[in-house]
Amino acid sequence: MAIDGVRWVNDRVTNVRWGSFDQATNDWAAPTTIVDVQQVVDAIKSGKEVRTLFTLGGRTFLGPKVNALPYTNGHIGIEARVQDGQIEKSLEDLPPV
Repeated sequence: MAIDGVRWVNDRVTNVRWGSFDQATNDWAAPTTIVDVQQVVDAIKSGKEVRTLFTLGGRTFLGPKVNALPYTNGHIGIEARVQDGQIEKSLEDLPPV
């Protein structure tokens, strides 16, 4: 799964635009949908890999992997963690949805 857009409310991601991305064809495997961030958290907890997806110079690139992040108030959000060899982009760099 890949995220190519986010919605922020008070510095927290509340919704994402995401879908199944085929790395072999470098294209979406199905149309994207906008979902509550909890669906992303559930996918991560079930073992699915979720990545960010950026368009740079007309080409798409998979960005950092997305992880679940617990907040002090009990909510769980998401964050992108840059690892060696990945483009240094974050959720803040994705377009709004």
